Amino acid sequence: MSGIQSIREGLTGNTTRVIVIAIIITFIGSVGWAGFFSQGNANVIAQVGSKQISNVDLNFEISSQQALLDQRFPDERFEEEFLVNFSIDSLIAKFTNLDYLEREGIELTDDFVKKQLSDEDQFLENGVFSQLRFDAFARSNGFIPSDYLERIRQDLLANIWRITLINSSFVTDTEIQESIKLAEQERDISFIRFPLSKFEDSLEYNQENLLDFYSSNADSYFDPEKVKIDYIKLSSGDLEADIILSDDEIEDEYSDYLENFDNTTRKRVSHIMLNINESRDSLEATIALEDVLKRIKNGEEFNSLVTEISEDEGTKDMQGDLGMTDGTLLPPEFELALDSMQEGEVYGPIMLLNSAHLIKLISLTEPSPDSLEQKTESISKELLSRKAEEKYFEVLDDITELSYSLGSVKDISEASSYNYVESGYFTRNSAPEELDNDSIDALLFNESVDGNFSELVEVSPTSFVLFQLKEFVDERQLTFEEIKEELEADYVDSQVKIVSQNYIDELLASLEKDKTLNDISKAEDVSVETYLKLKRDSSLLPGRAINNIFSLPRSMQGNIYGSSQASTGDFILYRLDAVNDTQNVLNEEELLNISNFLNQQKSISEIGELQLTLQNSINIERFN
Repeated sequence: MSGIQSIREGLTGNTTRVIVIAIIITFIGSVGWAGFFSQGNANVIAQVGSKQISNVDLNFEISSQQALLDQRFPDERFEEEFLVNFSIDSLIAKFTNLDYLEREGIELTDDFVKKQLSDEDQFLENGVFSQLRFDAFARSNGFIPSDYLERIRQDLLANIWRITLINSSFVTDTEIQESIKLAEQERDISFIRFPLSKFEDSLEYNQENLLDFYSSNADSYFDPEKVKIDYIKLSSGDLEADIILSDDEIEDEYSDYLENFDNTTRKRVSHIMLNINESRDSLEATIALEDVLKRIKNGEEFNSLVTEISEDEGTKDMQGDLGMTDGTLLPPEFELALDSMQEGEVYGPIMLLNSAHLIKLISLTEPSPDSLEQKTESISKELLSRKAEEKYFEVLDDITELSYSLGSVKDISEASSYNYVESGYFTRNSAPEELDNDSIDALLFNESVDGNFSELVEVSPTSFVLFQLKEFVDERQLTFEEIKEELEADYVDSQVKIVSQNYIDELLASLEKDKTLNDISKAEDVSVETYLKLKRDSSLLPGRAINNIFSLPRSMQGNIYGSSQASTGDFILYRLDAVNDTQNVLNEEELLNISNFLNQQKSISEIGELQLTLQNSINIERFN
């Protein structure tokens, strides 16, 4: 079955629904705060077939990728150039897929997308999707709601296709067994360690060597540019403490809540599904499900029969759960039957175009509104947030006006009663957390604003910074005397690498001629260590050495030598002694995990090849 056909069929199935929900969760989780990114210049930066990529798309993608990278590598700081290029490549890949899918007539309707959002709490009101909540969530993250929905639609479609392709890939039993054989293989090695100190202690150098090294590497030693500022930072949350809510305001909000309360009955439904296809017609499916219905009436558990019989792989492991419906989310045939069913009742068979079903009404929920006491806390929070946001924009206007008439941030602070901060010196990479913002950096490290007010920089939809640059210190070259100690350590490190590598290369050359490890052991007064049954995941040697050892051909055992450097700095000279195949018996779960892993790796390779083919088939033009 082709990928396109798989998508067409998947969009109407429950399996895809489960996949899509997972994608939505991931997507929402990675968006984080997008803030001002949706407000920027919409200039086109690339053309991908019929699709255009704008600066808005790029800024959003950078924000999303940064959030994902921060989760995976919390201690790493990625350069702006890397993030930009990585995000552009990601967008080109995504828009290539979208262009192709559009030409194939594959699209997602608004109703379909919203249906997939029906399991996301932040978008629900009384258990069903709320357009008002969705719009509020979008705006709170700096988006126009329609733009936000479109971004979700694009990501859904691109990812549905990707996951469909992943699920269609498979490996053969022979490939699985060969991979297991390679993964479980063990190797015997002999090796000699040379401590780093051997090379450090033998290294001789003088002042002249250090001066030459400094001269050659001067560009690596500098004191970066620094700034010192006065600033006011204010957010809507800072204003909540001064707001007092009246009982009347809370009661008015509660009245609105009651007026808009949705009391629609919700039903949780599970099902057992049989496919109707070439091997089973509708009559055979009906007879089979009628037999299942008899087994249920005779006392067998519905959940057990789901596991045994249902052919809906997307819900089979969830006891056939189809989620909650308000009378509109499931097929009309289901909804009609549910209208007359009691809690716990099983009904069917119900025939659809390509499938037959038994459905079970798990539960009925008839919502009732919370009392005023129950809602007071949440209403108060919403009111405070709303009023603070309204006041925030008033303050924003006031601060802007004051900046035109007063001479310093300090004066503005005194006139407005909002505190200002006097910073110490900091660099681009050491800014206070609340000033760690690309837009602020661009203004801070610009001598043209020295002594003048900055623009009011919105660091989020309800947060701004106004600063005054008090002092700008240019980048300067560090002198030899300032960094002599650091310079000496760097010089020793660079020379040790050269000396040690030359030494090891000489030893390797001698081994290839007429020497043995024992010969070197005696000459160097070090012992030969032996390690039997070395595995691929061993921590005995550096990963690079392990990879090299397991890449050596079996036919050359006993005659192959190599070297590597450990994380400690020690150098290792090793020999492959033997290759041992193991006969470990794996259980069903282990085999399944290996099969899934290999399928994933194979699908990634196939997707990469397909992606390259698609990109080569359409016009792609970058404008940046």
